[in-house]
Amino acid sequence: MGAHKGRKDKPCNMDGRTGDELKEYQEKFQVLFDHVCSGVAIYEAYNDGEDFVFVDFNPAAEQIEHINKDELIGRKVTEAFPGVTKFGLLDVFRRVYETGTPEHHPISVYKDQRIAGWRENYVYRLPSGHVVAVYDDISARKRTELVTRMTDQCFRAIADYTYDWEVWVAPTGRVLWTNPAVQRITGYGVKEIMAMSDYPGAVVYQDDRDRMMKAFQSARQGSTGNDVQFRIARKDGRIVWAEMSWQPIYDDNGDSLGHRQSIRDISARKQAEQALENARTKK
Repeated sequence: MGAHKGRKDKPCNMDGRTGDELKEYQEKFQVLFDHVCSGVAIYEAYNDGEDFVFVDFNPAAEQIEHINKDELIGRKVTEAFPGVTKFGLLDVFRRVYETGTPEHHPISVYKDQRIAGWRENYVYRLPSGHVVAVYDDISARKRTELVTRMTDQCFRAIADYTYDWEVWVAPTGRVLWTNPAVQRITGYGVKEIMAMSDYPGAVVYQDDRDRMMKAFQSARQGSTGNDVQFRIARKDGRIVWAEMSWQPIYDDNGDSLGHRQSIRDISARKQAEQALENARTKK
């Protein structure tokens, strides 16, 4: 069949794109390559995958690795980044180059004499045979996770093993957290205290309840209190003397997070004071 009259066919490349389409595609790719936030490195296999040579390196990768693209192009990856084998990424390059199957290299620490940091890589092969690594430096995130985990562990180590009974009460009056010392002092378990709808009234001896509920309301409103004595009605029915201090808790923006209560059993001290008073009375 002949061509339609007046139509001028454009030459196509192997994948069916015309020259104009290919140019437009390459321009879009270059914009993406230059401005994407992730690091992108393109490699060419050397000696059938024994090593890989840098073909291109985008600005984000330059920033991540603190190295200029011109220092890398044409160099073997094992020379520019000597820790790549131990890191495990070189083996990923080889498998992807051999099979064409993309792989995700899990979050790991890359380290050599020049740089160190957490990296996450996604590796795939182009139709041209070039191997591409798209990756991110997640060192800041990992440091934040580590600090958070260490802070939480330190908090737990201090709070859970503090001898006194510690309570964090929300602005609404609900118990958000309490440490295991609660059971030694009150006989109630952590879950029982946190489930109480009438805290602290349920654990305060009846004769002291009105006074302590007023103190509790004052604490909810942001007051600070020190060494307030009252009696606790334990779960087993015994009455013990306690002393409580409290202070408000705020977040970084100054918004209320509730208040903290520190409560200690002073029964032994009260018994000693009573014994001393009895001795004085007998004289």
